[in-house]
Amino acid sequence: MKRRTALAVIEAMPPAPAAPPAILEGLRRRLPPQTDKDAVVLDFLEDDLREAHDAIAAVGQYVGEVEASLGDAAAARDEILALALGRGPLEQVEYLAGILQTLRRRLVQVSARL
Repeated sequence: MKRRTALAVIEAMPPAPAAPPAILEGLRRRLPPQTDKDAVVLDFLEDDLREAHDAIAAVGQYVGEVEASLGDAAAARDEILALALGRGPLEQVEYLAGILQTLRRRLVQVSARL
């Protein structure tokens, strides 16, 4: 009797990246059992924090572009003028101001539950 050998090949998928840890996980554990309203407030608070970080990053990027342009000896007058006349991060700063107001209101709501 002739022996046969079989070989099976299985293509493994790389593991899915883990979800980023929730920003407010520690706070969620400290609060008493949540109502649906409390859970929504915490979700919104977490979203506000992420949006604030994004807006701050956009402003930081603009400042970095200004610094790079001013530090470049070959920077053209028009390039520097475009940085001055463009809206730049003004929309992000205005958006950040609104987010911070909302964030403060949500912090009051959460602090009342502690």
